[in-house]
Amino acid sequence: MSEQRIALLELIDKIEHMGQFQDRIDFPATIGQIWEVFLEDVRSLIEIEVCALFVVDDNSHEFILEYVEPDDRKKICRQEVDYQIECGIFSWIINRRQPALIPALAFEDGKSIVMLPLSTIKRTLGVVMIKTPIKESFITQENIKLLTMLAKQYSLVLENTLLYERLKRKHKSLEKANGEIRLLSRKDSLTGCYNRGYLNEHLQHEIKRASRYHHPLSVALCDLDHFKRVNDTFGHLCGDMVLKEFVQHILSLIRSDMDWLARYGGEEFLLVLPETSYKNASRLAERLRKQIAKKNFSWEGQEVSITVSFGITGIDKNATWEDLSSEDLIEMADQYLYDAKNSGRNKVVRGSFAPDQLAKNDKNKK
Repeated sequence: MSEQRIALLELIDKIEHMGQFQDRIDFPATIGQIWEVFLEDVRSLIEIEVCALFVVDDNSHEFILEYVEPDDRKKICRQEVDYQIECGIFSWIINRRQPALIPALAFEDGKSIVMLPLSTIKRTLGVVMIKTPIKESFITQENIKLLTMLAKQYSLVLENTLLYERLKRKHKSLEKANGEIRLLSRKDSLTGCYNRGYLNEHLQHEIKRASRYHHPLSVALCDLDHFKRVNDTFGHLCGDMVLKEFVQHILSLIRSDMDWLARYGGEEFLLVLPETSYKNASRLAERLRKQIAKKNFSWEGQEVSITVSFGITGIDKNATWEDLSSEDLIEMADQYLYDAKNSGRNKVVRGSFAPDQLAKNDKNKK
């Protein structure tokens, strides 16, 4: 077989190989993964000393250096592109959307470089810069045509990848925004603790989890004593300030990764204490009660003081209350809170969850 025929067959094989570039990419792939396949194909076509990928940034529309082979040539590759931009050659190449063999300006050996614009019908994606040890006179039109074909294939895959990455970022941003909206919808707008909707949804989950894993669970219903006097004496803005600072003080003293606080009513709050017996919950409430009683809330140069009453109940670790409703648990705590307020306020009253007592009290109410 003649050398000319062998060369022709080799050229056909290379063209077919270039045309199968997309088939060698497992989509979705990262830009780096596609770059590695591209580099392998470039090396099969031409000897390279340095190969750099610049990608257009969506926001600044500048050409950002993404990858360099070898990695230690980043600085000079940036310099090369900066010089080409300054002298106007870079924009000429990009506008032509055709590869070009041009003199190197930053590389010291004075060799030529090949610039491959990466573009589709829609837009310019970037550019590949190749520095080769081959003298300019030995770089054939065949080399350039094959590199052009490869650049077009690479551009199509790169465009799909960039689009996929952009959609993924938007999806994550949307998910984050939706998560923040969901969180805001579960927070009390004044105090920042959870609201009644979150309480109704999550307390039942806490009960089921405690029952399933035989863990204790306690709730503490607290009420700011004579809070109406604060509003009547100092105004509602002062009352709002007291509620916000009260909540922040409570949150600073409980376990942030386990305990949680919800606003149950105007000045009523429910403190949920997973894996805590009602006796230990009572000790915590007593500590909170004493600190709140000692705390002075400052309002327009005046000192405002409040006290808090607590009603505490819970289920122990050996109990199985899978059918227990959150409403019944809160009602039991409310009965102990009622006892605390009736016995003088600024007190903590505790007791275990007693369904018989709950039923008795409901009957008396009727």
